[in-house]
Amino acid sequence: MSEQKPAAEPSRDFDLAHRLTRLAQIPMLIGLSIGMVLFLITFFVDIYDAIRTYEFLDRKKTILLILNLLDMVFIANLLIMVANNTYNTLRLKSSAHGEGYIQESERAYRRMKHRIVSTIIIISSIHVLSELLEFSQLTTLQVVALFGFHLVLLATYVVTNVFRSSD
Repeated sequence: MSEQKPAAEPSRDFDLAHRLTRLAQIPMLIGLSIGMVLFLITFFVDIYDAIRTYEFLDRKKTILLILNLLDMVFIANLLIMVANNTYNTLRLKSSAHGEGYIQESERAYRRMKHRIVSTIIIISSIHVLSELLEFSQLTTLQVVALFGFHLVLLATYVVTNVFRSSD
């Protein structure tokens, strides 16, 4: 009688793939951390330049500086949200499976998606406002494109979040 080896267990293969996928996120977390440090440096350099050149004495330039700093803060918050979510996914134990785990992780994913989309809309609003206040060399077509892009973001948010209020 010949003995046949049992086929590899599907859950064992899944665990290995799951672990490798989570480990692949480590370089991304490191990259996001480096990006955050660079963004922090840029934030303080902008404040330093405004003080050094006395731009803060001009009301319009101060408003634009504040909008730029707010834009940086929201982008940094977006980075933090993504990094935290990635880190939390990375550290989940493979034993934490089951129906309750799946439902809770789906709810957490929808909450995270809602926060990310909301933050992107805020960043877009700040960018559109600062472009309009700056009166840069934007053509009418570019202004319409900015508004159009922003309206597409708002419509996407409404369709994916407001009409799915059962969550």
